[in-house]
Amino acid sequence: MRVHINLPATDLNASLAFYEGLFGSPTKTRDDYANWRLDEPGLHLALVHAPGEVVPTDRHYGVELADKAALDTLHEQVKAAGIPTRVEEQISCCYAVGDKFWAADPDGNAWEFWVRTGESDTLAPRAAEGSTTDCCVPAAQEKTSGGCCG
Repeated sequence: MRVHINLPATDLNASLAFYEGLFGSPTKTRDDYANWRLDEPGLHLALVHAPGEVVPTDRHYGVELADKAALDTLHEQVKAAGIPTRVEEQISCCYAVGDKFWAADPDGNAWEFWVRTGESDTLAPRAAEGSTTDCCVPAAQEKTSGGCCG
């Protein structure tokens, strides 16, 4: 089973470079299209060239990894590809505690990669002691209020 996500890409070449840094080489490419058919995570990601399209930046996509080692390995791969990331450690959000990093594609689609380290009693953003980071906020934007994951 794979989840299918279809995203518009205003600059297909820039998006290809970003997603190759996240997921490796695409399964299929055309002049106006690319896709990745991944087993881990079970994902069929399609990019359709859509120059001039306005892409909403108030949403994000997330991938939960099996353990901290897998998260760290992927984070190193993404950084080696030159993709900027934002790291959050022991963040409590959406009734879970976890470590994560964020990366945003050229159109502002934010990706959250995380590993659960515990449970939480709160839905609303609660950063680790001394931190002011909100959870579930895409790397391409900063929220100052509002609920988690919304």
